[in-house]
Parts: sequence; structure tokens; C-alpha cells
Amino acid sequence: MPLIAPPGYAAVAPFDKEKHTGLGFATTGSAGFAASLNAIYIACAEFLQASRHYPVVFSFSEAQQRYSPMIVTSFTSGSNLFVSDAGEWDRETYIPAYVRRYPFCVAELGSDEASKPLVCVDESALSETMEPFFNADGEAGEAWERMQAFMQEYETARQQTERFAATLAEQGLFEVFEAQAFGETGKRYHITDMYRINEKKLQGLSETRLHEFIEKKYMYYIYAHLLSLDNFQRLLDRKAGHHGD
Repeated sequence: MPLIAPPGYAAVAPFDKEKHTGLGFATTGSAGFAASLNAIYIACAEFLQASRHYPVVFSFSEAQQRYSPMIVTSFTSGSNLFVSDAGEWDRETYIPAYVRRYPFCVAELGSDEASKPLVCVDESALSETMEPFFNADGEAGEAWERMQAFMQEYETARQQTERFAATLAEQGLFEVFEAQAFGETGKRYHITDMYRINEKKLQGLSETRLHEFIEKKYMYYIYAHLLSLDNFQRLLDRKAGHHGD
């Protein structure tokens, strides 16, 4: 079964401590892979921090029949207003876990519970460093231990997010919407095919369902998402300030 690389990754292969002995990841320019991504996946646990800087929206996959939360990083495809020419993410803004996880990802090889996730890596990002993931003796370094722990947290958060989005979809809370803005010179920016939570439908939920949403912290995530939509103006200001109108 071919491995599908996540958006921004060049390609992925199974991570092998023998094959990749002595190799590590240079953190300088580590966000360069995301320079062409105008939207990036996030987990619901990131909503509060992300909502301070980005619009948090949902996308829909026809193939998977699934909604997924994302942050919008640009009005135009193929660009990211938060990654510098040197491949650095703006340190004054929240850096998504998706970016911090690079160059690793986890592939699910089967749908049954017995199937094990496979840790994969974008080999083009690996190089000989002073801090390899595994040394010549096959011993894991601190860099790998940190990344392994982070990926475990990431996968737990991803699964929680899938349940969150699926529950919202089951309740029919999503609605498609578009965002448009005009720069100082009158240039029009238009983004389509995004989804948000319909507030009227949210208010129409039963008392039992609302209590469940509160108990699971879903309301916390929902309001962070709704409040974040005001950041489309902030995104326009960033476009004008950094790249012109």
C-alpha cells in the first residue's frame, strides 16, 4: 500500500532506526515545508491558542466523508503569510502542532483495532547532525525521545478531534461559508469551500446534548472557533503589511 504524504511533505517512508542511523533534523528553517500551505490542520486542543492569531475553520473531505478543523494562513493558495523566506514560522504567533511534528507523521495501515500505526518520515528533511535521532549503536537520542512523546500526544489529540468533528456533523451543526475582504487598493480576496458552526442550530440543541457538549469541553472549542472568524481582517492586515495589497 503506497504511503500518502501529508500536505507539505515531499514524500514519506517508514522511519527505521538502522536505515536512518546518525540522521537528525535541522530545526533552522524547519517550517519551510509549510510555506505553500494556505491552510493547516489543527487539533481541537489547539483552538484557544490558534484563535488568537488565525481564523479557525473546517474543511470537508469527500473521500473520507469527514470534517477537519484548520487554520487559514493566507487568502491565496500556494502561500503562507506566517512563514518567512528563510523557512521560519513567525515566533510571535502560535505554531501549530502539525508544523512542530515535521518531518514525522503516522500512517494507519488498517481499519481494524489490531492494526498498528506506522511512524513515517520525510527523508528529504533528514541530515547528519550533532543530535541524531539514533546513534551508531542504535541508541535513541534525546531528540527522538522528545519527538516520540510529542507524536503520541499528537495522535491522542487527533483522535479526540475526529470524535469532536464527527459529533458536530451528526448534529447537523456545520454550514458552508465564504470569506471575502478588500485591500486598501480595492483588490478583492475570496476564500470558498469552508465550513463553520451554525449558531442558530447550536442554540437549538437539546438540554441533554448541550450538557454533554459542556462536559466534554466541546462548547469551549466551539466558541474559540466562532470568535476566531474575526481574524480574517487580521489576515488581510498581515497581507498588506508583509506582502503588499
